[in-house]
Amino acid sequence: MKLKNLILGIIFIFLSTLICTDANAFSAHQYYVKNSRTPKYLYVIQQNDLSSAENTMIATLQGVISNKSDSQIYTLNKNQPDYRIWLEDLKENYGVNYSMVEDPWYLLDKFKSFVKGYVLYDNSSKKDPSINNACSLAALKDSIAVDKSLETKVKNMGIKMQQDCRNTDKYWAYDNLWNRGLNHSTVIELSPGRDSALRDYGIMSRSLVFYEDDPKDFSLRNKVFESMESDSTCLGWGPDEKGNISTASKNGVSLVPADWSYNLTVLSAFPSSPLIQKNGSDSTKNSASKNTHYVTFIMSDGDNQQWNLGSNFGSSKWYGSPERGSFNMGFSISPSLYELAPTVLKMYYKNASSNTSKDYFTVSPSGNGYMYPSEFKSDSLKPFLKRLNNYMKNSDQKYVSVLDNCSLYNRDLWDKYTACSNIQGIFYLNYHRQDDYKGEIVWSHGKPIVSCRNLLWSKIEENEDLVRDINGYIKNGCTDTSRPEAYTFVYVHAWSKSMSDIDKVVKQLNKNPAVKVVAPYTFMEFIVENVKHNE
Repeated sequence: MKLKNLILGIIFIFLSTLICTDANAFSAHQYYVKNSRTPKYLYVIQQNDLSSAENTMIATLQGVISNKSDSQIYTLNKNQPDYRIWLEDLKENYGVNYSMVEDPWYLLDKFKSFVKGYVLYDNSSKKDPSINNACSLAALKDSIAVDKSLETKVKNMGIKMQQDCRNTDKYWAYDNLWNRGLNHSTVIELSPGRDSALRDYGIMSRSLVFYEDDPKDFSLRNKVFESMESDSTCLGWGPDEKGNISTASKNGVSLVPADWSYNLTVLSAFPSSPLIQKNGSDSTKNSASKNTHYVTFIMSDGDNQQWNLGSNFGSSKWYGSPERGSFNMGFSISPSLYELAPTVLKMYYKNASSNTSKDYFTVSPSGNGYMYPSEFKSDSLKPFLKRLNNYMKNSDQKYVSVLDNCSLYNRDLWDKYTACSNIQGIFYLNYHRQDDYKGEIVWSHGKPIVSCRNLLWSKIEENEDLVRDINGYIKNGCTDTSRPEAYTFVYVHAWSKSMSDIDKVVKQLNKNPAVKVVAPYTFMEFIVENVKHNE
């Protein structure tokens, strides 16, 4: 038996070396294109006061000047209130002063020396792809994208047209520009109806901007995704979820929901440095009992970069809730913030609860970006996991959520994840319904893959339903901590449930002395320490 364990140990170390090389070897690696020039001053303009065409013009101007000028542009939007928080943080903690500007033409006049021209588009129809084609070309030309309604005024400022992209189809940018200098590791999938989100970053990173509005038409997406480098990223969102993610996954591309993300040019300009989760005490950490049912909550949709940037932090429904800190809670969060908005991620960590109850961050589905691991292109999974392993070291995160299609029993797949030294376990969610596997646990390299047992989700499992179910587990004897039945991972649907709902559930559960609500890391540690398993 000792010889067998020794051999297994040697094989595990060998596989770890092959799949997830030591994270220190990748600590200096930068995956995303970051703004190379940290702004010293910001001109801030309110998008709600501008026309749609003006917003596009300013967003593309923002991208053109981002790595050329010490003074840069920052936009605010009433629908995305947290950008005001990040702006004040830059002023207070990074010495970046700012002034408010009302006139977009003042900004164009101020920065026009950096602009080599304009590319014309027509956005009179919100499905016309010419805006995306214009932005893709403008990225290569150090130019701004200009709607036909603004052309005369732009010309009068002495800015000359580079090219007219009106009357071009959705394939035009890929067919004509893909091999002329566009970024092959990051693309932007963005509806033509989005006038400014992500367009600053698209210009700076020289990314293709594209979209297919028919969820059944994959002709362009297949072309784009199969032409990208191994382990690439698509920022934005498509016309549907499952088909889009599946197509990207099969080509080794993960997706970061970001089609409402703004100011990535400014936010990416700041250095990414390792973070440590707060060492607050979990009141139940040292009180494991053999006659207890353990529950952990994780908030959904942390893969949505736009939500983490735009409204999650300050909202009383979510991270800004006054109830946060009154119970142990898990938050999944997008790894993209580490490079694209490091000051924002630092704010989340800084404000995490560390009192008797603790906030704990986990990696959002299914790693660096949203993808289906069982469908992910095999030769891209290795670099994807290396990058994930490095991120988890730098962000002090031990656990990753995975959303996939009926793959809980796919041991070969999990062996690749758990061979990574910084992945200590996986929270598994099934696509059809996240709690399909009802709390089953499988093991890989001595690490647990724990499936979701219950949901907190409007019209699927309401507050009272969840309380009844968990109390029912206790009545049925599910308190033997050596068995998986004593552990419940609850996935909270962010769009239909709030922190207030969780607080109400926890207060009801606390009336049962056999129930303990713990942070995700405590939950996983108790499973490893107590649950009997054979691999």
